[in-house]
Amino acid sequence: MNEHVRKMADQVREWLGLHQHQLIHHYFFREVDDFHQTVYTLTTEWVPDHAELPDDGSNPAGTAVVDINFHTGAVQRIVFVHNTNSADSEVYPTPDPKEYVIEWIEDLTGLTFGRQFLIAREHDHSITFHAAVDNIPVSPGGTIEVSFNDNGELTLFSIDGHFPSEEHIQWEPFALTPDKYEPVALEQCHLVELPDQAQEKWLPVFGIEETFITNDAERTIPFQMGADKQSFVAKDEVMRWSTPMTGTWKPGDMDLSPDVSVETARANKPHPDTIPLTEAEVAACEREVLRFMRLVYPKESGKRKWTGVYLQDGYIIAEIQRIGDQVANELDVKIKVVIERETCTAINYFDQEALYGAFQHFDQADDAVVSRDDAVAYLRPYLQMDPMYVYDSEEDHYIMCGKLDCAYGVDAVTGDVIRLNTL
Repeated sequence: MNEHVRKMADQVREWLGLHQHQLIHHYFFREVDDFHQTVYTLTTEWVPDHAELPDDGSNPAGTAVVDINFHTGAVQRIVFVHNTNSADSEVYPTPDPKEYVIEWIEDLTGLTFGRQFLIAREHDHSITFHAAVDNIPVSPGGTIEVSFNDNGELTLFSIDGHFPSEEHIQWEPFALTPDKYEPVALEQCHLVELPDQAQEKWLPVFGIEETFITNDAERTIPFQMGADKQSFVAKDEVMRWSTPMTGTWKPGDMDLSPDVSVETARANKPHPDTIPLTEAEVAACEREVLRFMRLVYPKESGKRKWTGVYLQDGYIIAEIQRIGDQVANELDVKIKVVIERETCTAINYFDQEALYGAFQHFDQADDAVVSRDDAVAYLRPYLQMDPMYVYDSEEDHYIMCGKLDCAYGVDAVTGDVIRLNTL
């Protein structure tokens, strides 16, 4: 075992009261966080002394699986197998009173309750906390989960995401009043067609697309697309060819394992998904996607367009969408071609046509009668505007914004206000 890993393991044993446990496995994996940074995690598996190892290779009850940030030493996750905590009990809190739980989390993470996280949900045996600054939520934020068994023993702790402190915040009082955000609601109101399964037809509905509005109401900040889409290179090119290609396309092997070696972790090498696509790679992908389409979809010339590429799990993902099919596009039906980055060769693909096919027999939507202005007027009482600190890449800080959202839509034919999650 690497000496640095051994020291970290000894710290974990001491911190988490695993003195009567043996470290039987450890391994590393890496991922990309919301800020496009590489995070290396050391996973350790601690089996109770004298426990019998099952023949199927699984861990026995009471095994502690602990994830640690390899470069900061922060504990990210503690899971006790089969809901059995076999560690030193004095190290862990009991669920009542919950102030003990909060103090334990503060000691373990270095965070401050109220200033950096708050209670989001409580259940019989678990508590969920969300990132917040002075009790105001943040985005992107973080989540903390703790769970207990029937004996009041902690069996799960996990922390994910980001918990900014006050120095990362540009403080200002919340100033978004209805006269400022309602004009934005008009801009965010869109007519879409949604499947009504009860009637087996498409329903034209006006809905408000959720967004963040800066405190001065001068601009919006879109919701995060996800770590993989930070590398997205947008395209809008119709794919055409005069003749299909002969031959057979064969898929290749994919390696989606996040595991890495200790040498890679120690070197803190950047995740491949954080290395931007080059112009040459994008051009090579365009040629490869065209070759793929000529082989696999030979009759689709002029019916599809290439909408972009992005990085995911070390591969390049190319997205292909139907042209002129509003329903398919609103369902976000795409062909996703997986391209090996080293060779720019397509090795797999995922066609979402099955999703589209489930609705193809639905009747077409009726023509909209309600105007967008009227729809916003109907939705005005249902608009939600909540203060939230949002990371702004222009400022490199979290800034005060309002989160505009609406759980309701307007039937564009009848004018009825409907709850969107009922469709």
